[in-house]
Amino acid sequence: MNTETTRINREACAWIAKLHGAELSPQERIRLQRWLRQSAQHSAELRRMARRWEELNVLTELAVPVETPGLWQLLKGASGLNPFRHMAVFGAFAAAAVLVFAVVLWPQLNTAGEAPSASAYATAIGEQRLVTLSDGSTILMNTDSQVSVDYTRDYRTVHLIRGEAHFDVSPQPHRPFRVFAGRGLVRAVGTAFSVYLKEDTVEVTVTKGQVEIDAIQSAAGSAAPAPAQKQKLAVINAGQSAIFDQVVKSVEMVKLEEIPHKLSWHEGLVKFAGAPLEEVVEEISRYTPVSIEILDPELKSLRIGGFFRVGETNKMFEALEASFGVSVEHVDENLVHLSAKTDRR
Repeated sequence: MNTETTRINREACAWIAKLHGAELSPQERIRLQRWLRQSAQHSAELRRMARRWEELNVLTELAVPVETPGLWQLLKGASGLNPFRHMAVFGAFAAAAVLVFAVVLWPQLNTAGEAPSASAYATAIGEQRLVTLSDGSTILMNTDSQVSVDYTRDYRTVHLIRGEAHFDVSPQPHRPFRVFAGRGLVRAVGTAFSVYLKEDTVEVTVTKGQVEIDAIQSAAGSAAPAPAQKQKLAVINAGQSAIFDQVVKSVEMVKLEEIPHKLSWHEGLVKFAGAPLEEVVEEISRYTPVSIEILDPELKSLRIGGFFRVGETNKMFEALEASFGVSVEHVDENLVHLSAKTDRR
């Protein structure tokens, strides 16, 4: 693939990703129209990528959804597709996908009984677990995660030692619910939120109510700090997501329709909307003991959209080979190499 073709391909992928889940602004529509008019190759590549993303196996639902208003108009105007026929094809595929997934073994989902005042829980790679605490609060643990729970008369304390978990907190105004993660603290009374500990950075997404995030001086595995050892950073409300360590790095609004995508792991799914292959591999690696290496640097920026069920890594490999021109080599049971096919166009 020459430099010009590569550039057009990447730009087409970027437009497909932008069109996912949102209506283009008037300014973006103008830019897209100008981009399409640059050459016949531009519009052809956009149509080709739309077809390719739609025809994926398990990487379909998020690739080019027909219900997206901006893309719907684009497909009618730029490709001449019959939208009703397009919907029928998509619906037939969706039904087939549901049938296929129905016979696939889901990852283990354990439901633990009520926890005593002090307990520890962990999940293996690829496992998810639901824990019900003594006050009725629940913890949904994602892959390769570990928490310890310590309930006292004054506090309900959880330490997220590694991984990711969603907390649905039973209201007890005089007994705060606290989650220590890395060098951060998340405090709530009656709410629901997810916490993801990635090295020393903490990501919090609030789905109900609000939480306060604090910076602390001691590690998550140590005893709860004294008041003087923590610093209030921000209050995060439902529909917001924040990334922080000792300072707040970002706070963003999460659109209502994007929350199921952002927290799709609650349903045993991993979803992507035009993410670079390098980012996809990093996320997928959390759910499998297999090491995945991208040998060709140009593949790292290849845009991927779609979903797969936790534990179905091989289906993702099949989709990459079938629709993205990626060669998948299983070096051994613990190592997979990804490279560009020599005949890729």
